[in-house]
Amino acid sequence: MARAEVLPNPFKNHLLGKLSQDVLARLRPHLRPVDLDLRQVIYEPNVPIEHAYFPEQGMISVVSLMEDGSSIEIGTIGREGVAGATLLLETNAVPYQFFVQLPGQAQRLEASVFMEEAERSQEFRQLVLRYQSAFMTQTMQGVACNGLHSVQRRCCRWLLMARDRADSDDLKLTHEFLGLMLGVRRASVTEVLGPLQEAGLVRSNHGTISILDRKGLENGACECYRVIANQQKQMLSG
Repeated sequence: MARAEVLPNPFKNHLLGKLSQDVLARLRPHLRPVDLDLRQVIYEPNVPIEHAYFPEQGMISVVSLMEDGSSIEIGTIGREGVAGATLLLETNAVPYQFFVQLPGQAQRLEASVFMEEAERSQEFRQLVLRYQSAFMTQTMQGVACNGLHSVQRRCCRWLLMARDRADSDDLKLTHEFLGLMLGVRRASVTEVLGPLQEAGLVRSNHGTISILDRKGLENGACECYRVIANQQKQMLSG
C-alpha cells in the first residue's frame, strides 16, 4: 500500500509551520503573501480588525499612543506569532496601533476565515492561544521592565528581541525610532548607545544598528529578555 505523500510546509512563520496538512489545506487558498513596508500601519487604535498577519520576516510593533503625542512600545510580533490573535478573545479591536518596525513579508488572512478555522479546528485555536499567552507574558514583563530597569538595560533587551525577529545582525533603525520604542528622547538613545559602542557590542551608522557581540549584549540586558524568550519557547515548543 503506497504511503500518502507528505508535502513540505513552505511557511517561515512559526505558527503556520506547525500546522497539520489538513489545516493548511483549508487555509492555503485564503493566505495572501504581502509586503510589510517600514512604518506601514497594520491596525489603528479602536478600528475593527479585518485581517490577521502571520509575519515571515520583519517585525510588527504594538504601540500605546498618548493624548499628548507621546508613545511607547508595549509589544513586538515577528515570525514566531500572529497579529490579530485577540480575535479569539472575542475582541475585534484594541486601543493600540500596530505598525511595521522592521520591513519584511507576511501571510495575510481575512479575519472571518481566521475565526472560522479557529471554530473548526482545535489544533489551530490552541496554537494561536498558546502564542497569545506568550505575547501576554511579553507585554506584562515589559511593564515591569519599563518601571524597574535602566534605559540601557532595556535597550539591550529590545535590540536582542529585534535581532531574534529580524534574523539579521543589521537592524535598520534610526535613533529617533529606537527612542520611540523605548519611550525616551532621541538624545537619551545616543547616550545609551555610546557605552555599548565603546564596549564593542554594537555599531550605529547611518540609520543601521549592527550587533557585534550578542553574548555581551545578553550580559548587558536585564533578566526580562530571558523571561520573555523562555516563556515563548515553552509555549510554542509543543
